[in-house]
Amino acid sequence: MTKVFNWVFLALVSASFLLGSCVSPKSITYINNLPKAELIALDSLKPPQPIIFINDVIEIKIGGENQNTVQYINQYMGGAGGSSAGAGASTGGGAAGGSSGPQFTVDVNGNIELPKLGKIKLEGLTRDEARDTLTRLYSKFLVDPIVSVKFSNFRFSVIGEVKNPGTFNIATEKVNIFEALAQAGDITSFGRYENVHILRDTNGKRRIITINLTDKSILNSENYYINRYDLIYVEPRVLKTVTDNISRTATFIATFASILALILVIKK
Repeated sequence: MTKVFNWVFLALVSASFLLGSCVSPKSITYINNLPKAELIALDSLKPPQPIIFINDVIEIKIGGENQNTVQYINQYMGGAGGSSAGAGASTGGGAAGGSSGPQFTVDVNGNIELPKLGKIKLEGLTRDEARDTLTRLYSKFLVDPIVSVKFSNFRFSVIGEVKNPGTFNIATEKVNIFEALAQAGDITSFGRYENVHILRDTNGKRRIITINLTDKSILNSENYYINRYDLIYVEPRVLKTVTDNISRTATFIATFASILALILVIKK
């Protein structure tokens, strides 16, 4: 009886290896249809302009020629006006650059509160639009104001057939799909490279985008760069389910055979 179970177990394990060998190398290779050449020129591709959402944390720094006004603004922004990550723009004609500046959370109404301006609605604007808006508004108080606006982080999630699924925060404003998957440890051999989904929520409007990472067209696609808060889902292959079922069945049979063998030994 024990020999029979051992043979069954061996057959199941062998079947698992055979199924694993049925995966085509092309189906688990990124961009497998590139022409053979030492250098391939690609079209220019602009990353998407990030939009300001509710609950976004943005960093704002102000500079200008009016020393007293700039000093007042920076003192306010470094205190009650926001959660400061460092000093604001330097006073007395300083530029809005250098070290990290005060951070502000966009409230549920899409506003932030700034000195001299009060509540300003920034939700729905791009970073550049927000910078231009604040520059125009501060020009009433400052000569040649210099405004810097940036997002504090870039957050996205990766789930499905990747080695390390999770949510990731990166200190940048530009991430492409390959960099995002690299953060999650890359796609496993059971993932469908040709059927990766991106769930994108833009101000309540949700879309599901499907991309093929085995095709060179992704390099010139508008979806080459991901957006903040994107959810990337890598589908498993049917082979994954079959292999998992075989593995569970083999484990069950091996355990049952061991128990049966132990009972036979005790009876002897």
